[in-house]
Amino acid sequence: MPSAPLPGSAPPGDSPLALPGLIYPPLPWAFQKAAPKASLNPTLARSARPLVLNLIELIHWASFPLGFYVLAYIFVHASAIAVHVGGDLLRVFWLQLGMACQVFGGGISGILMHEYEGWQVTPFRNILGLKEQATPQEVAQILVPNFNNAWLRAVAYQMLFSFQTAGLGFFTLGVFGPQPLILLLVFGGIAVALIGPSEPRTAFSRRVDGEARPVLPLSWSLLIVFALNAFANLVACYHFFGPTLVQAWPPSLLPWLAVVPIWLVPWFSLLAPLTVAAGGAYEGWIAESTFNQWQHFIAFVILTLGLGLYGLFYWHMVNGGVH
Repeated sequence: MPSAPLPGSAPPGDSPLALPGLIYPPLPWAFQKAAPKASLNPTLARSARPLVLNLIELIHWASFPLGFYVLAYIFVHASAIAVHVGGDLLRVFWLQLGMACQVFGGGISGILMHEYEGWQVTPFRNILGLKEQATPQEVAQILVPNFNNAWLRAVAYQMLFSFQTAGLGFFTLGVFGPQPLILLLVFGGIAVALIGPSEPRTAFSRRVDGEARPVLPLSWSLLIVFALNAFANLVACYHFFGPTLVQAWPPSLLPWLAVVPIWLVPWFSLLAPLTVAAGGAYEGWIAESTFNQWQHFIAFVILTLGLGLYGLFYWHMVNGGVH
């Protein structure tokens, strides 16, 4: 039985808000950006000019060809990489799938949110909190040209961390193979991401200018399985990339690094995952609480550098002791 229309609602297809052709900003070209949102103070609004927002968009999209290049490199050199995972090409596939989940799955989740918001990071307001008797001032706070959508951010974070959890886990599965604990981490994490409880939720905030600003809107269940898979991923990176870094040490472009004790070199293998994580944390903790668009750009430069390090580590692995 079809549900009854809401009181006072217009018949389907007869609403003045049914505007499929309306976009934000209402401009024809992607490089044309909206004016700074009304919630930004004059100082922060200066950082939301089109040049900065286009740089932010560019660096986000740039992570895709870089990530796809690393995927292609793994594919082309699968036989050489398989030597380091017991000669098992299926485990090389898990390595590829892990990278794909992190680059494409995680990346598109954030890009979708940023596209909706006109690539601006501003104070957030949750549209779900709007009541039927809301005042005009309250309604103004959920308009796209004024504030960012807190509920959209929460959905994007849930999707992003789901893909990151899967990506981290698949990499670990590729390194160590289908051991019971690894399978539990990977597929248990995916199960929690898909059907786990959405409550309770985190209540983290960062105090900026005397104001507590919410950050990391996420379910605790997903955050926990993400953290477990992230830790396992660090262990996997150490065991997978560490030995080949030792073989190729010191790098010919940086011969002065020969002063680094050889026992310390395998730990450099953690630079790739930690740099990616640092970029994501910088965006979520700093950019999304200061609302400075330059901070958003810096965050993704850091993250993209981490992806490049993965490519460098795979190159060393394929080329053995070549410096």
